[in-house]
Amino acid sequence: MPAVHSSSRSRIEHEASLWTVRREAGELSPAEQAEFDGWLAADPEHRWVLSRYRELAAQLAAQVPVLTDAEAVEAVVHRATARQRWQRRLAPLLAAAAAIAVAAVAWWVQPQKVETHPFERRTLTLADGSRVELNAQTHLAVKLGGRERHVRFARGEALFQVAHDAGRPFFVETPKGTVRVTGTVFNVRETAAANVEVTVLEGTVQVRSAEGAAQPVPLSVGNQAALADRSVSLRSLSADETQNVVAWRVGQAAFQDAPLGEALARFAPYHEGRITVSPEAGAISVGGRYSLDDLDGFLAAIEQALPVAVLRGADGAVRVVVRTRG
Repeated sequence: MPAVHSSSRSRIEHEASLWTVRREAGELSPAEQAEFDGWLAADPEHRWVLSRYRELAAQLAAQVPVLTDAEAVEAVVHRATARQRWQRRLAPLLAAAAAIAVAAVAWWVQPQKVETHPFERRTLTLADGSRVELNAQTHLAVKLGGRERHVRFARGEALFQVAHDAGRPFFVETPKGTVRVTGTVFNVRETAAANVEVTVLEGTVQVRSAEGAAQPVPLSVGNQAALADRSVSLRSLSADETQNVVAWRVGQAAFQDAPLGEALARFAPYHEGRITVSPEAGAISVGGRYSLDDLDGFLAAIEQALPVAVLRGADGAVRVVVRTRG
């Protein structure tokens, strides 16, 4: 490790602690990532000191799921300080560890908000080992506690692979109801009708509408539930239909006799302009497999195969209507 003046070391310690907290709190924006990369490149010492803070952050992260308040955080930091008090040169690291712990607990108390943009798909690994794959234009907030795990799903589509933990049930709260699991794989999607669709790929879940009966409805593999404000409607899917639901994970949209309105809704997150369809055209069935990045190709295909016309606005808006006979 290179020799560093004390004033420079203090500055580097401070900057490294701030970068560690920011990175632990969530993904950096492109501008922040560029700033971080520049900071690392500015001095070889930066990378070495940062690694020390990240090691402490990793050690504390293992304890965070059971910490629920500031007093618990203080106790952890106090124990770490007592064990290493004789090593004076680690005092700045311990101070930063306290900041990291407080930031981590704040993350558990305050939901972590995640948002994807048009054309963007992202995979998020949660601290409990669960994975969430987000489709384009998806908004959700994650809050992991010592007794329960919660995700507030606001809009879009996401595939959840929930790490099994019988002592900490996992809830996905949507505008139309709640999904409860302990460990399973399922897809949640906001539909064109502004309802929420839940499809189970592995394990079992329980769903409940926002204002309906108190008794939860169980779902198993291949079951799909449509959640409305006061009701839950169920259907069983074939293996092919179940895989079609999650074709978006590989950038595709797959349909079997789906209403055209629902099919167009699949493309909407990948198109910046507004996409609308008349009620008559929206009810026409469509099938096939298409690239989500190729809206024009899909529109050309349905104009050729179905009795519909595609109207395009100067602002990029698209409207599909029944073709008039001339």
